[in-house]
Amino acid sequence: MDKLTFKYPAVCIKQSDNSKPLIMFGANAIEIEKWAGIPQKKSFDVGSAETSGFQRTENTKRLKQLSSFYENEKNVVQNNLICALKNIEGGSVSFLSDNGITGEIVIEFPNLYTASFETLFSLLRTSLESRLGAIVVDKNTTAYTSLKSKLDELNDEDDFDEPVDSQNEDTEQESIIFEETHLDEFLLDVAIRHELLKELSSAFIEEHKFLGFDRQSLLAFLLPITLVDGQHRLKGATLAARNKANDEAQDLAIEKLEAGGCVDNIEEELSLKYARTLPISLLMEEDPKEQVFQFVVINQKATPIGKSLLGTIISTSLTTSEMEAVTERLQDSGIAMEDARAITWAARNPSSPFCGLVERGTQSEKKDLLQWNVMGSLIQIFKELKGGSLYHTKNDYAKRWKEKYLSESSMISSDNTKDAFEEWRTLNGTWRDFFIAFWRKVKDELAQDTNESRFNYWGNTRKSNIFNKISLTILAADFFKYLVTTKTTINHIDEISEVVDDWLEDVNRAYFDVDWDLKGVKKDSTGIRERWSENWADYRENPERLPQVKSYRSAKK
Repeated sequence: MDKLTFKYPAVCIKQSDNSKPLIMFGANAIEIEKWAGIPQKKSFDVGSAETSGFQRTENTKRLKQLSSFYENEKNVVQNNLICALKNIEGGSVSFLSDNGITGEIVIEFPNLYTASFETLFSLLRTSLESRLGAIVVDKNTTAYTSLKSKLDELNDEDDFDEPVDSQNEDTEQESIIFEETHLDEFLLDVAIRHELLKELSSAFIEEHKFLGFDRQSLLAFLLPITLVDGQHRLKGATLAARNKANDEAQDLAIEKLEAGGCVDNIEEELSLKYARTLPISLLMEEDPKEQVFQFVVINQKATPIGKSLLGTIISTSLTTSEMEAVTERLQDSGIAMEDARAITWAARNPSSPFCGLVERGTQSEKKDLLQWNVMGSLIQIFKELKGGSLYHTKNDYAKRWKEKYLSESSMISSDNTKDAFEEWRTLNGTWRDFFIAFWRKVKDELAQDTNESRFNYWGNTRKSNIFNKISLTILAADFFKYLVTTKTTINHIDEISEVVDDWLEDVNRAYFDVDWDLKGVKKDSTGIRERWSENWADYRENPERLPQVKSYRSAKK
């Protein structure tokens, strides 16, 4: 495979004795696209493969605005594109200098733009296996046979563009959830496709896409430099250059044809001609955790990332060891790393009743999922044992149970409240089993996930009376109130189901399966929260009759 080489005058800066060198230089925007990958956090359709990238997907409106800005040649953006190294097979990025300060940056790598899909998947698989360890693809698993059948269907119909239904549920149920499970799944997605490609004739492989993975997305993980921050500035600059090139391409093509010249690459030549030179800050560091750290900190200090996408980026782009190494630095920068990992665990673990029902910030997800911060607040009640208050009262029953009964519960080994709480609240602590056991039982008793038209449907925040912030918080707080008032300790997780039965003993299981006539009602307002909370508390005191439907629309004064 031939190689591509790019060279630019550069300056080297070291901010401290312990920091990696920063190389500052300028490069043509079109050229930058050739050697800088932009690993985005997004899902593909076939098999529901999802990348491990950390960049946000492109904002079309912002791209158009930047393109228009760049089309005025007097306009200047002074912000550097932030880049870091990517360790790829056959690639190198070197700073050549006689004095260690001024010199030349040389970027060299195999011409992956002409490589086969098999080669691209092989390189990406090797890269991921260097972080996670080599894997052997079991061709008898659902994950493999499902993708193989999709490929057979596409080949039989000779239609590679036909949309294919997701098989995500089957493949996720088969895998054990570790903290780095997302990377494991991504590696498996890549490895399966690599094995399938080795069996295929090139005649059956589409030029630009293979089972949901497009060529450009693969290249984003294989180029020698990673664009950590500035994708919209880069894309806006290249879009402006190509727009101008398109305007002139036809006239120039006619001139060249009349002169007997070649017009094959005329648009690319014009784009290079009109593209801006953009300033670049290249950190000479290829560690993935450093790149994620830089991206998260830069973006949280500038235009904040949505909490759901931030959590997804942090907890799914790194392995467990990589996350542990960077956790303290992220926390020192104001990023709640452990919270993000806990929420991602609840949102992806197949044993969790919230699996697949929490927003993660990707464009492909449904719009009626439980919000990331709502999931975080529910987890806090159980993990941190605080915030367990009914909306119409001030008593924190979760905190009270921690202070009075946690250390007396045999499911915790320590009988000292402080030590018991530390054992309870760790990321892998007892709270997780407690959390899952409680919510699975609540779902079984008060909700259902088979009929979306019913009002106790578990999975649609817009339509459901139970699957929303207010009702879930009320249920959690009231359960801890029950534990406190009955002086209940939990000696084993298996006891939770029976305790929930006692708590709900006289409760009508159809409590939430009633039309509350909430059209036009803003659920998450102080008055409505307090009304629903009071309704539940009053009903628990006298469960002979359900609250009047009209009361749910009436905000508490």
